Amino acid sequence: MGSEPKPKAPSKAKRRRKPPEEFVDYIIWIESWDWSYSLSLNTDRRAVDPYHEFRHLQISGRLLHPKGLKTDRVEITLLPSYDLLPSAGKKRQPRCVGSLDVHDDRIAGLVSIPMDALPPILQMLMKGHFRIVEMRGARFRYHQALCNSFRLEMKLDKDDLPVGVELPR
Repeated sequence: MGSEPKPKAPSKAKRRRKPPEEFVDYIIWIESWDWSYSLSLNTDRRAVDPYHEFRHLQISGRLLHPKGLKTDRVEITLLPSYDLLPSAGKKRQPRCVGSLDVHDDRIAGLVSIPMDALPPILQMLMKGHFRIVEMRGARFRYHQALCNSFRLEMKLDKDDLPVGVELPR
């Protein structure tokens, strides 16, 4: 009954820290684009609006960076959304602005844009001013990458390009 030392609790196994996520610039040279529009009656049971309006802009091109993926064919679909307008409020905490998914024959991208951004984007594409799509996000993991930024550019300076990337003329 003496003063025996308390047994020590077994020490927990130390967890390895997750390495910081590496971000990649996905640079796409725009080769073509297409826009479609449809309007129909909304037949959903719990429809908020009596109409269903569908408009999206598809940009096709070639992936310039990073190299070494299955394909360099890219199709980015821009979906205008009322939820991204300032009047919609800031209730959500989005994980990304868009995503890229690798398929056998192409890389498919999906990006939501504010509804009021569509007209100027269409005008710039019609005049041939936008030449480059740049998306920044995580490396592909399980054939998908979530992107935290998206931009359309008329040109990029050599200083803005990753090492070894050459823009087509």
